[in-house]
Amino acid sequence: MAKKLRPYVLLLILISFFLLMFAWYGPGVYNDSDQYISMHIHREPLYPLFLAGLRALFDSRFLTAMGIIQSLLSAVSIWITAEYLTRRFSLYLWEELVTVGFLLLPHLMTLYASSLHIFIAGSAMSEALCLPLFTLFTLACFRVLSGDGKHATWRALLYAFLLSLTRTQMMTTILMWTAVVLIRAFVSYGEQKKALVGRVPAQDGKRERRSLWFKVVAAIVVTALVLVGRTLSVKSYNLVFNGHFINNTYGTVNTLTNILYAADREDGAFIEDAQAREFFYRMYDLTEERQANYKYAGDTLREKTEHIEKWHDTIKFEMIEDVFYQTYDRTVTSDYITQNLLADETAGKIIRGILPRCFLRWLFHYFLILRYGLIRSIGVVHPVANWLVLFLYLSAAALWLLLIVENKRERRKTAPAVWLMGAAVLAVLLNAAAVAVTIMALSRYMIYGFSMFYIGYFLTVLTLLRNHCIRNVWKIPV
Repeated sequence: MAKKLRPYVLLLILISFFLLMFAWYGPGVYNDSDQYISMHIHREPLYPLFLAGLRALFDSRFLTAMGIIQSLLSAVSIWITAEYLTRRFSLYLWEELVTVGFLLLPHLMTLYASSLHIFIAGSAMSEALCLPLFTLFTLACFRVLSGDGKHATWRALLYAFLLSLTRTQMMTTILMWTAVVLIRAFVSYGEQKKALVGRVPAQDGKRERRSLWFKVVAAIVVTALVLVGRTLSVKSYNLVFNGHFINNTYGTVNTLTNILYAADREDGAFIEDAQAREFFYRMYDLTEERQANYKYAGDTLREKTEHIEKWHDTIKFEMIEDVFYQTYDRTVTSDYITQNLLADETAGKIIRGILPRCFLRWLFHYFLILRYGLIRSIGVVHPVANWLVLFLYLSAAALWLLLIVENKRERRKTAPAVWLMGAAVLAVLLNAAAVAVTIMALSRYMIYGFSMFYIGYFLTVLTLLRNHCIRNVWKIPV
């Protein structure tokens, strides 16, 4: 009886924890919150629509309703993940509690260790939806990879679609879904082919090959349809609430920021449009005046990365956005959406002119930002902690390969921990890669894969110990 009640006791504890934390800290409203509440043209549709629905239902108390619903979603997502992994890996109570602890850590870290001290589940920020959805998405991808559950494929796709409507960087989840489905298709084909060896004539394997290529084509077509559906959803939302059938604006301006940082003034000669060229020279001169471009970044990798992080927002807001909008206010229009569209169009012209000339330098800085993103995905940036993070990544790869070798040598089916670790690392890599294109890798953008990475690491070690892999490989008695 106690064992049957355990999951429900855990759910009650998690719900109580999140609701009590929300009651203590209250709704969190920050700099970005107003853009979500006002359904700003810069913001993706799902979270503003969520808040608008709560406003319609609860009026002035909508922030309280928001915190309660987000707290419940966070608690339930942790419970679903922990309970599934407990069943799949036959975890003891202490092992399940370790798993729950890893799932809670991002909520505690962003509250007590980040500069903003955000309690995510109670904040009016899209991260409050993204974090639980991303956890459930990664779990569903693990289920697809490990061949557990036909419906997991479509659940993963639904989570990816919702995530892409919550934050643009999360469009990588759609690509991850494609990769996961293709990997599963080829793994299944290999298993079927191996099972048929010696049992049927070789030509009878054509059916399996046809099935494989059907799955490949279907995955690509579905991905294309989802991307088109995402675009149409965003444009339709903006048509209804902002009067324009357009994507969210400001994305190209965001992208220009790090490219401008890496540019030289002479690169402007290659911008074909005269007005765009003039904008570039004014922006570049501002970076020179305040020593805000790559020339003033210092010598070490740390100094270079910290310099671009220090100046990123200043370049974006004061040296790009202000130059655009002040000019448009005087010469074109004060309509904000029209200004956004013009700014994105001109930023695109600038990028096309200067990026080919500064591409290698931009790429170098991209990898610097990506490096910090990978560190913050599972740790903090610090001279000592950086080495610890490197050790964690390298040891995770070593343990992952060791488990694969153990499975092959013992002729076992691929251990679930292999797929979980693979899904977690892929999620971390894709998220960091997407963020580094347009912005600096702040901790609150990088936390999504944190829990699943450490859970994957923990369960990989646990599986190896259960298999006595260390004794078998190193001949050490344990």
